[in-house]
Amino acid sequence: MKVMKVVQNKEIIYIYPTTTIRKALMTMNENKYRRLPIVNPGNNKLVGILTSMDIVDFMGGGSKYNLTREKHNRNLYAAINEPVREIMEENVITLKENADLDDAIETFLTKNVGGVPIVNDDYQLISMITERDVIRALLDRIDENEVIDDYITRKVIFATPGERLKDVARTMVRNKFRRLPVVSEDRLVGIITSTDFIRLLGSDWAFNHLQTGNVREITNVRMEEIMRRDVITAKEGDKLKDVAKIMVTNDIGALPVVDENMRIKGIITEKDVLKYFV
Repeated sequence: MKVMKVVQNKEIIYIYPTTTIRKALMTMNENKYRRLPIVNPGNNKLVGILTSMDIVDFMGGGSKYNLTREKHNRNLYAAINEPVREIMEENVITLKENADLDDAIETFLTKNVGGVPIVNDDYQLISMITERDVIRALLDRIDENEVIDDYITRKVIFATPGERLKDVARTMVRNKFRRLPVVSEDRLVGIITSTDFIRLLGSDWAFNHLQTGNVREITNVRMEEIMRRDVITAKEGDKLKDVAKIMVTNDIGALPVVDENMRIKGIITEKDVLKYFV
C-alpha cells in the first residue's frame, strides 16, 4: 500500500515561516494537530515543521526557551508573537509521494517521530502521514488474539502532581517523551502530554494566568492544576487490536498500563503498536 492511498482524503493545514507562534498554537489547538508543516508562500516548498515537542521545548524544556528567557527577558507576550521560524525544526524528515506504507512505519520507528510531511520531487508539500493514520489503515490486519504484553514499554518515567511545568518540560525534552503519567503514592492519578502544552498556550488558559507577562507565572504551575485526570488505561492481557481501536477512536497516542490498584506496569504507545507490523 502506498502512503498517498492512506492520506488521499486528508485535509492539510500548513503555515508560513512568518506566522506568529501564537497563531500557530491557536491553529494547532483548534484542529487538534500535534504538528504543522511550514512552507514558503510563493512555491509551497517545505521549509520546516512545528511539533508539540517544539512547544514543550519553548515552554522551558530546552534551548528554544531561550527565545523567551534571554531575548525577551521572560516576557511571554513578546516571545509568543515572534515568527514561528524562531522555533521551528528546519531539518525535516519527509517521505516521497510514491513511498510505501512500510517506508512510513520504518521512518516512525527508526527516526522517533510521530508524523512526517509527504513531498514531491521538488520538495513541495503534498500531504502528511502520522502513526495514527497507519494504525487506522491497518487495524483490520491485527490478529484478534494478539495481546499487548509483548508491546508494552516497561521502563516508565513519570511526573508527580507537585512538579512544576518547567521541570516536566525538561524531563520530556531530555528523554524525547511526548507524555508522562502522573503518579502519586505509586498510583496513577493523571497524565500530561505534549498536546496539553498546545492546549494551554493555544487557548485562553495561559493568558488568564498571566498577571505581569512573566513566563514563570506559567512555568511554575504544578501538574495537579493542569494534568488530565480522566486517563484511559489498559491492563496486561488486553487485546492489541482493542487497544489500537481505543487510540484511533479517542484520538490519543498512548495508554498507561496499570494493575487493579492503578499501579503503573508500563505504557503502550502508537509506536509500540506499529511494531506489530514489522
